[in-house]
Amino acid sequence: MNQGHRKIFGAWTLAALAVTMSLLATTSYAAKDDENPHLWKPKVRSVSVFKNGLGFFVREGEVTLDKGWCLSKEIPPAAFGTLAIYSADKDKMVDIVGAGKGQVVAFDDVDAPATDVARRDRLTASLGLNLELTHKRDEETLSVAGKLKSVGPKYAILQASKSTFAVPIKAITKMAVLDLPIRVHLTNADNVDNAAKKSAVKPANGKAKLGMAYLRKGVTWIPEYSLRILDDDTAELTLRGTLINEAEDLVHCDVNFVVGVPHFVHTQYLAPIAVGQLIRSIGAHAAPANVRSQISNRAMLVRNSNVSPQIMERRVQPRSGNLSSATGNLPSLKGPGGTDYTVYTKKDLTVRRGEKAIVTLFRRKIKYSHIYRWALPGKLQHNLVLHNSTPTAWTTGPCLATSKGSPLSEDMLKYVPQGGSGELPVTTAINVANSQRETELKRAKKAYNPTNHTSGFLDLVTLQGKITVRNFEKKPIKVIITKTVPGKPTEVTDKGMISMDTNKLKLISRQGTMSWTIEVDPGETKELTYVYQRYVSSR
Repeated sequence: MNQGHRKIFGAWTLAALAVTMSLLATTSYAAKDDENPHLWKPKVRSVSVFKNGLGFFVREGEVTLDKGWCLSKEIPPAAFGTLAIYSADKDKMVDIVGAGKGQVVAFDDVDAPATDVARRDRLTASLGLNLELTHKRDEETLSVAGKLKSVGPKYAILQASKSTFAVPIKAITKMAVLDLPIRVHLTNADNVDNAAKKSAVKPANGKAKLGMAYLRKGVTWIPEYSLRILDDDTAELTLRGTLINEAEDLVHCDVNFVVGVPHFVHTQYLAPIAVGQLIRSIGAHAAPANVRSQISNRAMLVRNSNVSPQIMERRVQPRSGNLSSATGNLPSLKGPGGTDYTVYTKKDLTVRRGEKAIVTLFRRKIKYSHIYRWALPGKLQHNLVLHNSTPTAWTTGPCLATSKGSPLSEDMLKYVPQGGSGELPVTTAINVANSQRETELKRAKKAYNPTNHTSGFLDLVTLQGKITVRNFEKKPIKVIITKTVPGKPTEVTDKGMISMDTNKLKLISRQGTMSWTIEVDPGETKELTYVYQRYVSSR
């Protein structure tokens, strides 16, 4: 700034207060509490949180339109292809969304009319905003910047950090809005529908309710279960979700904890401005943010592809009472394509950026049973089978089981579909005795001579195995037994099943598996036998 400019600004600064007071006494327009009716400030109304560190936010807010236009400060860090700004009013629709440093208007009879009326209208619509006004004074072009405090008949008052400026309205040649990067234009919906019959589409007027929907990183949730054993076949299952918010403030917001992760391809890229009246959401109003380090060591929580093994058995039904009324309301995503997702909704939740919250999502009574799994040569394992006869699926998460105040087990409860069963490991079975042994039945010496085998001839050995299970529990038990052998199984007792590994079919590397599902009464001993053949080097 040269010496002449300093003198001019100095004179303006000294006279600013007196001018401002006189103008405010006669002004037609003044900013009230720094509010501008044309400034759109949408608030987060709902967010759907996924376990992979993404959240789908829905913001809404009312604004008064100025010839169809309104302004907004924020462009969220939306993922590519997911940002939409839309009208929540049926009779209006968004037809233009502009983005940049801020709106610039030149009063040159091309961009905008070079009249005092046009300048005053533009200024009035920008009350309370940070502007840069370019104007002429004594043949010089000057620019001043500050918050627009008032617009009078002759002067516009700008408030800078240490100075107040009165700018003659008739001398203004250009106006730039400094801090509002989004500009939104709305039209009446029937104008657009009938645009072909009209010379021009008319802008919407008055108040409008706008929405903004987008997917972004920065929020996640981690599920955690507790299981309390009540009696011999009933337990209480509680699901809590730890919400981790590093995205943006959630104030009196509906939070949807979503089970299942939709297919989002471009989450590593930020979105350009997207224009539209609607955005496709998952279900009716559930809408799908990154603290990946929070769950990096619990990757299996993110997706539900790891499903608890489902046992083909008779479904356990409640003996009495209405289970649906006891389990409470657990909403699920409705509509086409929504059957793979379950949503737990917590209304009116406040969790600001940088905060965490533990939320109880449901507590319900369920039926459970016992099962024993023995994958030889490992140890026989006692599992609890949790039967999901509730209206929705259960997501994958760690589960702590207790009985009479004492811990039974802590392990991962894998995803359980509605109507399915999930298993929770308890301990190595100590009240079920078990043993196994194998013996050689016969050997065919030099039964095969592979020409490319360096060891020469191969013997065909037939082996027999015996598996023994004795039940010392007071109730009958169900045991699932699997045995993998280095050869080809040929015989099994007790309705056992035989399968072969089709990737291992060479004579010296064949591998087969036998499996049984048996029930053993209290005090009963059951012995299973099997026979298999394998080729070994002849000695």
